[in-house]
Amino acid sequence: MLPAHSKFSASASKRWLSCAGSMVLTAGLPDTSSKYADEGTRAHAMAEASLRGHAVWLTPADDDEMWGHVKVYIDHIEQYAEGGELMVEQKLNYAKYLGLPTEAAWGTSDAVIIKGDEIQVHDLKYGMGEVVSPESNPQMMLYALGALAAFDDLAGPFKRVRMVIHQPRVVKAPQEWDCSVEELLAFGEDAKRAVHLVKAAEHGAGSIAQGTKTQAEWEAEYLNPSADGCRWCKAKATCPKLRAEVLDTVFATVPATAEDFADLSVPGPAHIAPTSDEWLSVTMAKADLIEDWLKAIRAEVERRLLAGGSVPGYKVVQGKQGNRAWADTAKAEALLKSFRLKVEDMYDMKVISPTSAEKVLAESPKRWAKAQELITRADGKLSVAPLSDKRPAVKVTPVAEDFTDLSVADDLG
Repeated sequence: MLPAHSKFSASASKRWLSCAGSMVLTAGLPDTSSKYADEGTRAHAMAEASLRGHAVWLTPADDDEMWGHVKVYIDHIEQYAEGGELMVEQKLNYAKYLGLPTEAAWGTSDAVIIKGDEIQVHDLKYGMGEVVSPESNPQMMLYALGALAAFDDLAGPFKRVRMVIHQPRVVKAPQEWDCSVEELLAFGEDAKRAVHLVKAAEHGAGSIAQGTKTQAEWEAEYLNPSADGCRWCKAKATCPKLRAEVLDTVFATVPATAEDFADLSVPGPAHIAPTSDEWLSVTMAKADLIEDWLKAIRAEVERRLLAGGSVPGYKVVQGKQGNRAWADTAKAEALLKSFRLKVEDMYDMKVISPTSAEKVLAESPKRWAKAQELITRADGKLSVAPLSDKRPAVKVTPVAEDFTDLSVADDLG
């Protein structure tokens, strides 16, 4: 019987693979949830029920839209599974590759598909964040190791492992990456070394109490802040190494020099040159880390105050009241009908969304094809991304080039 939580979980692997000391700092800290996590749980339950052939009931107001996104995932899974064997919500144990007891390292893959000498692991991510790449993705590779452990003797030997991430709310097409079994096993060896470092960090924490190692020495050896590793770390708000990293970035990353100023002889901000591209580049690389750290600070202060604790200078207050709503919709509807209100005055009616229309017209492809001619979709907004992002760069035309220089035109006239 596996415990409720895996210590070396695949979903937290970016953290413990890169920062061995994070295991010590997060030990005993409470788990938190959010409306986004709850959304993801509902979406996964919906997908699982449908793939297992069970009825899917749409109850909350936003589930109709959710079903549209989940249906995209389901359709892709069914395409991948053609001619193969599909297993849904498969528990996968990769502990043997990390040199750990069974209960310490396991996770659940949303779908595992076996096709000939290839084994696939699929992961549905329902959030609206950035595109997650499956390439060398540690979470997916740990799932793949677990799939190899579970099925290689039964249906193998396998030659290739394919990892597929589905993000229907961000990008319709699944993102996939494959590697040889040998490459996957090499990753397993790297992960095993990371586990040894975690154990060393735990042992080293005990050495601090015994006085054989200082806190500063332990932090320098085992704490390693990074944007990916710190993103979901429960100790983010209290990690001393992250705090030092943020302060160093904000105050000392690239010190200002005389060359940063256009004309030192004339005071005033109008004469200060724009900050150098190099300074912006270095600091931008840490922007996510710093922003996430500040969010974690806010969340930790809120958690402590709501738990009855105190944080000097801050208190809990009552926020703005929510929007008005009928306590009993049926009674309100009956009352308004007794007032003999017109239908158009009593009800807010609007045309169903394209997502709802697709569901209604699912059994009539010709009608759905006609409806699609009336559907439009806005392009995604432009945003800044690192050069490592796989999306192609958008050529941006400076605004000034969109206008005619009237002074030149007058001269020519």
